[in-house]
Amino acid sequence: MPARLVSLDHDGRAALGLAVDEAPDLLPIVVDLATPRSLARTDDLVRALGLGRGVVTVIDATAGLGRDALALASVGFSVTAVERSPLVQALWQDAIARTGLPERLRFVAADAAEFLRSVAGTAQAPDAVFLDPMYPHGPRRAMPQKEMRLLRAAVGDDVDAADLFAAARAAARRRVVVKRPKRAPPMGEGAAHCWTGASTRLELYLTSPSSP
Repeated sequence: MPARLVSLDHDGRAALGLAVDEAPDLLPIVVDLATPRSLARTDDLVRALGLGRGVVTVIDATAGLGRDALALASVGFSVTAVERSPLVQALWQDAIARTGLPERLRFVAADAAEFLRSVAGTAQAPDAVFLDPMYPHGPRRAMPQKEMRLLRAAVGDDVDAADLFAAARAAARRRVVVKRPKRAPPMGEGAAHCWTGASTRLELYLTSPSSP
């Protein structure tokens, strides 16, 4: 189900969207940097990443449509969103041209594993890395939500998620947080804590012995 870029109207302005011809029930999706989703400081993701516990800089290594990155920046993290899909990169560049980047958010068009390896052990290494890899689904798995179906058509499954996870653990000064389907196997060994919701799970991996 290949995806393509289309021109559309978004909030009264011309924008780029992502569409799939073979799925007419799916409306095109855009990157919207003007309206972050509400995220409380007590949200599990905020707690897992360690706001107020010495974590300031975060790399969202699977940026996608940017909703998590935008929300995390809005609560006070300094976030670098990294996206490798050329189609999704185009959506980001279009959104940046329309509204600019919000405070505390920057965008990098790159392969996330390579980017993480390039900053590991340098002054640019982040305090934390957040991963939300596209989890492979088989014929017996429930159909993902419509928006996720479109995004999957553009980026595909993250078959190299293990390599990305290893790069994240090597780069993060304090912690790595991974979002997984609730019944998926753990991303790695040695999770310090897990937060389990209705359909997903957050796994926390500490990379520094002194991390609280």
